[in-house]
Amino acid sequence: MKSAQAESLGSLLILMAVPCVLPIPGIGNVMGLGMMGLAWAIWQGDVAAGLISRARTSPLNAHHRRKIRRVIRRVHRLAAPWCRPRLEGLVSPSPRSWHAASAAALVAIMGALIFLPIPLGNVLPAASVTCLGLGLSHRDGVAALWSAGLAVLALAYTAALAAGAWAWIMAPLARWAGFNP
Repeated sequence: MKSAQAESLGSLLILMAVPCVLPIPGIGNVMGLGMMGLAWAIWQGDVAAGLISRARTSPLNAHHRRKIRRVIRRVHRLAAPWCRPRLEGLVSPSPRSWHAASAAALVAIMGALIFLPIPLGNVLPAASVTCLGLGLSHRDGVAALWSAGLAVLALAYTAALAAGAWAWIMAPLARWAGFNP
């Protein structure tokens, strides 16, 4: 993947992930599905040709485009002191390589977690995708490693919440119904 394509993909990931941190009803569903679709495009290697060119020619008016660019610039400006080119082999995936497969898997799984209606379940996956986007944009492999770490935390949070829900709701219900030996 060329540097400009990786930067565009990184900015697109940031654009999709940042709104998911906010508690706006329905945004997680829309962006989560979008991230899962974007994961397929990452795996295929046609992100720059397809999605990015369509994003540039979107029917948004000039005011909304300026606002979107301002948000992306702000995120890049906030990350600039910490992001720099290092471990670049982790963030320069060629299509259908293990790098692209791992990036696509991470984006797809985090998109699925963002899609699920889990209390505060969007924050860690959105932070993970944002770190991956920053890593791609700044060619920073350390940011990609942070992304993987946040993804593990997001999966652990979801698993812990599911186990707690089972222990608190389903197990007593099963005992009441006589399904527990």
